[in-house]
Amino acid sequence: MSVKDSKSCTAYRGHIISPLDYETYIEYVDGVILVGNDGKIEAVGPWQEFQSQSASFQRVLDYGKRLILPGFIDLHVHLVQIAQTGRSGDTLLGWLNKYIFPAEAKFASADHAVKLADWFFRELSKNGTTLASVFTSIHHEATDIAFQSAAQSGCRVIMGKVLMDRNAPPELTEDTARSLELSEELCRKWHGYDNGRLSYAFTPRFAPTSTSAQMQQLSALWQKYPGSFMQTHLSENTDEISWVHELFPDCKSYLDVYDRHGLVGPNSLFAHSIHLSDQDLRRLGEAGAATIHCPSSNFFLKSGAFPYKRAREAGVHIGLGSDIAAGPEISLFKVMKDASYIQSDLWLNPRELLYLSTLGGAKAVNMDKQIGSLEVGKEADFIVIDPTLKSAVPFDILDQPVDDILSGLIYVGDDRMIVATYVRGQPIYQVEEVHERQRIKL
Repeated sequence: MSVKDSKSCTAYRGHIISPLDYETYIEYVDGVILVGNDGKIEAVGPWQEFQSQSASFQRVLDYGKRLILPGFIDLHVHLVQIAQTGRSGDTLLGWLNKYIFPAEAKFASADHAVKLADWFFRELSKNGTTLASVFTSIHHEATDIAFQSAAQSGCRVIMGKVLMDRNAPPELTEDTARSLELSEELCRKWHGYDNGRLSYAFTPRFAPTSTSAQMQQLSALWQKYPGSFMQTHLSENTDEISWVHELFPDCKSYLDVYDRHGLVGPNSLFAHSIHLSDQDLRRLGEAGAATIHCPSSNFFLKSGAFPYKRAREAGVHIGLGSDIAAGPEISLFKVMKDASYIQSDLWLNPRELLYLSTLGGAKAVNMDKQIGSLEVGKEADFIVIDPTLKSAVPFDILDQPVDDILSGLIYVGDDRMIVATYVRGQPIYQVEEVHERQRIKL
């Protein structure tokens, strides 16, 4: 096999695994991805088919037996909560008031916002996450700072300023018109940045902290910007659901609150979505909306188990979310493991879990034509993994069948296995560089 313009390609050689759907994947034990100067995949296949051209490539990065997989996609995470991981001892509403709202109020400080934003995006890339859908705080300046940090980091991001105009501490409650004005300003500035690497998400926190007026006007604003997103929380906790019924007594369900305000459709992302009726799930499937399964968070706050089987049967798009800080770890390895554990009567095999964290996540945000798998024409978002860098992993794991390799990644994997993270063929994290900096510092 030959490539027309091999001189413009960088070759990444390794053990390539990439999902195509819930059950099938491509695999090349000694494979290669050829990436052009535009950051897109020019070819993928067995190394032996391209070896004769190797002298003409710009570079050949040989990762040996190490794995090359699509980058992980984390579709629900709170930047402003990253310093609050591991804060246990309460269910959702009590936890918000005790830990999270005070932490988010600190983002009124630009210095604080810079420090945590830079830390957050380093953590994402270190854990192999190439796309994240991110909640910030209500603060316009802090959100702008977060976008600046994302732009510099090389990460691919969907992100937006949180909207709250009631039922929150005074320092976290905004005038409705002003909050929408500032959201639109951020959307205009950042949506589509760097040829679509950054996208804007209009972000009402959840129904209890938004008035009907805010949600109605937000719907019109969302529709004004094609390709933008709407992200929020849905049916996470039974006390939360009861509160929503009190606030919106005329609505048939929690989902119906959003639906009546024009917030259910393609590019709408509903985190948690645990306690939903079959009718709600059908509506989400028909609308092309996405549910974001956050199993680690659901364990941590004892919120319940996502109705995975019913959601799939209803045709609902499903992505995975770490939900930092209710989810105590930002690693999608951990999230995949918890997604398996939390389904008490259902086995999710490693292929399915890998799909959910890559191509399934891309489908959920309508980006599967661009990213999510290692196929010709897609943008080269991928990660390099060495399972042997983690203790308690068999030294010969990379010689085992692919399903056994994937099982090992999912059930014992963490950030120590990540060797490199690439977005559009550009490294945004490399373990060797991190170790070098640590040696210099010491």
